[in-house]
Amino acid sequence: MKKAVFCLIALLFVTGIVLADSVALTVKGVIALRDEKGEYAFTMEELEALPQTTYFVTDPYLGDKTYRGVAVSEILKFVGVPANTKNVVIVASDGMEFSLEYLDVIEYPIILAYATVSNEKVRAIPASQGGPIKLVFPIEEHPDLLEKYPEWSWWVVEIRVEM
Repeated sequence: MKKAVFCLIALLFVTGIVLADSVALTVKGVIALRDEKGEYAFTMEELEALPQTTYFVTDPYLGDKTYRGVAVSEILKFVGVPANTKNVVIVASDGMEFSLEYLDVIEYPIILAYATVSNEKVRAIPASQGGPIKLVFPIEEHPDLLEKYPEWSWWVVEIRVEM
C-alpha cells in the first residue's frame, strides 16, 4: 500500500499536477510578509482566495481565451511591497525571467492566470497550455502592452520584487 501511495505522489509530481497544499508560487525580494527564508509561498488555494480577475483575451500562442486568475498587484498588496518598487520579475519553471515595471503592474490588470473559463465551466490550465500558472496581459483593452511586453510567461513559479 505504501508503495502505491508513493507511486501516485511521484506520478502527480512528474506530470506537473499541483496539489492544493503544495507551493504553487513563491514571492521573494523586498516584501513585508515573509518567512524565515525571506519569501512567501502561496498554495493554489491561497491564490484562489485572493480577489479574482477574469477577462477575454486573444492569447498570442493559443488564440481566443477567457482567463481567470489573480492580478499581480493583488499578490503584491497581500505580501506588502514598498511604494518605490521599480520592477517585478516573473520567473518561469525553466528559469526564464520576465521583468515588468511596477507602475504597469499597478495600473493594468496583469494577471497570473490559473484557469480558463468556457461556457461557464472553469478549468485549470494544463501544462501543455502554460499551466498551472501563466502570465496574462489584458491586451484587448490595452494593446500597447503587447508592444511593451511581447513575451508571455508560462509555468510561472516565482515573483521577485526589486527596488
